[in-house]
Amino acid sequence: MFANKPTVGLFIPCCVDQYAPATGMAMVRLLEGLGLDCYYPQELTCCGKDLYHQGDRDTAKALGEKLIEQFGDCTHIVSCGSGCVTYMKVHFGRLFHNTTLHNSYRQFLDKTYDLSDFLVNVIHYQPTDVIFPHRVAFIDHCTTMRDYVCTAHPDHKGLTEEPRQLLRAVNGLELVEMAQADVCCGFGGQFANYFTPISDSLAKRKVDNALAAGAEYIVSTEMSCLLHLKSYIDKVGAPISCLHLAELLAPPMEEHH
Repeated sequence: MFANKPTVGLFIPCCVDQYAPATGMAMVRLLEGLGLDCYYPQELTCCGKDLYHQGDRDTAKALGEKLIEQFGDCTHIVSCGSGCVTYMKVHFGRLFHNTTLHNSYRQFLDKTYDLSDFLVNVIHYQPTDVIFPHRVAFIDHCTTMRDYVCTAHPDHKGLTEEPRQLLRAVNGLELVEMAQADVCCGFGGQFANYFTPISDSLAKRKVDNALAAGAEYIVSTEMSCLLHLKSYIDKVGAPISCLHLAELLAPPMEEHH
């Protein structure tokens, strides 16, 4: 199916596919620019995270089975949605442990990475040629910060240092840490719909803290958080922008061949 060199399967989360396709394309430019063969399944669908958390485990399991099958021949699977990867790493065992897909789901998880984890711990990428002369605040996605299982440090849950390591290596970029950095931005999937006033107040606090730290950009590995914050920023006209890590690191479109 693929050439002899490692093939990277691209898992593009629903929110990126539907609302921020430029982020997915940026990840393609970044990885292909590093000489990697990328594969995107044309029939790719949801990982099942929201369905799982709302109690529809049967449909979530069916979607998980489809993912495992679609990426079976890939050497690695990389996603620009750290929350989806964290969900799969934490909950696929509850769906597939001791089933006919036991070995397949274990192999799938062993080769599935958030983009920052893959760049730092698998291919040891350093963005020394990237220039971004701005003050940046990085926001951690809640479950990624607490539950992501990284093979580089399996005894320490959470993926927090890898994206910051990449940002600190970018030329001209000043990484600033905001107050209450470990507090939710207010999205939380359906939480934002069911508890909108609370969700909006959390978004306000996150943006206010980023501004107080002097940030010009809010960067994250999770697009759902960025979309939530961007909606608040656009509503109030706050002088700050949101950017996914993949878009910050990727070469401009005209430079990609």
